Amino acid sequence: MSQLQKTLLTASLMFLGLNGCGDAEVQQEPTASARQDVALAPPLPPGCLATDRDADQDGICDVVEATLGTNPNSSDTDGDRLSDYAEVYGLDGVNLPAFGANPRRKDIFVEADYYPGLFPAQTTRDRVTSAFALAPVSNPDGSTGITLHLVVDQQIVAADADQDLNPVWTDFDIIKAKYFAANRAPFFHYMLFANRYSGGNSSGISRGIPAHDYVVTLGFIGGGSAAQLAGTIMHELGHNIGLRHGGTDHANYKPNYLSIMNYEYQFYGFTIGGVANVFDYSRLQIASFNEATINEVAAFTPVAPTTEADLARFGGLRFNDIQVAGNASANLDFNANGVIQAASYARDLDRNGATNSVFPASQNDWLALVYDGAGTIGDSQLGALRSLSREEPFLVAPDKMEPCLTVEPGRTP
Repeated sequence: MSQLQKTLLTASLMFLGLNGCGDAEVQQEPTASARQDVALAPPLPPGCLATDRDADQDGICDVVEATLGTNPNSSDTDGDRLSDYAEVYGLDGVNLPAFGANPRRKDIFVEADYYPGLFPAQTTRDRVTSAFALAPVSNPDGSTGITLHLVVDQQIVAADADQDLNPVWTDFDIIKAKYFAANRAPFFHYMLFANRYSGGNSSGISRGIPAHDYVVTLGFIGGGSAAQLAGTIMHELGHNIGLRHGGTDHANYKPNYLSIMNYEYQFYGFTIGGVANVFDYSRLQIASFNEATINEVAAFTPVAPTTEADLARFGGLRFNDIQVAGNASANLDFNANGVIQAASYARDLDRNGATNSVFPASQNDWLALVYDGAGTIGDSQLGALRSLSREEPFLVAPDKMEPCLTVEPGRTP
């Protein structure tokens, strides 16, 4: 157990208090049948006096912040839109420490409820949480990665399991109101494993970009394969945390955008370092690419700090729904004809019927994530930081979201 974990454990036990028999009275989270939307005034943390200085006004005095290793001048040391207070002590009846929250490492919390028969296997969830754990994101505690807490909570009873969410968010809200505790809203995104929505065969949809809610609707094909399900969970969550189908824009099938936000990879992932079917957001910055002058020998060009060695680790690339040989650095068989051509040629890679598209340089998705859920994620102890929102709460408003990848009922990876 690390020193920080020991400190957090001690502080949490002190915070819980002792009853007359000397037993800790553990705070229980409200159940689905005992909901409340009342913010309770947080108690003073152990070790703090009312007269102690609290520079960032997050409820934790500076002397205790020094012990915890948090920043006394920021109410959100790790920048994940969860206050240091909430991550150390819990808040408003939500016991984030019990879920493993860390004020010095980025956390994302998602509650997942599911229709009968659509419970997601632990191995499937692990593929997604592992991707976040390996993210190239630095933290104040010196670690790299993001801790994704994918909390599978309740099965939706059969009578409530609307087989076609139509209109999607109207019907979704009926379920959410019954199964999602309101006091979790400032901390948790809400995901629903459902059958379908709007009468279509879309794999899922996010309630805007960024957003608080999303649905994964693969129930109409029996829940999908493990790869389809893991990729879709991560794809729709990507929208929730600010990513579009082209990363910075809505253009899909951009060949130089190596991310599962690109439909080419949502169900398949990549081969990274020789490991196949790895799900990842873009961690490479790749130069602009012209489909009118494709060079298979040279493949893609890195933009610093991405290197040729970084590109060479990425294989399993796909164009026009076909996986091709080669890697992102060199000898990439764009047209899947089995030959690496020395001469340049044109090919329609974004499926728009032309061969003259020029794709802008791609971003590192992991460094562009937005954690505030369009202003819905963030608790009362953030203080001044709570009001630092964008002028426009959504990059894409909920009613402007297009259905995500359409799935033929017989299609599997």
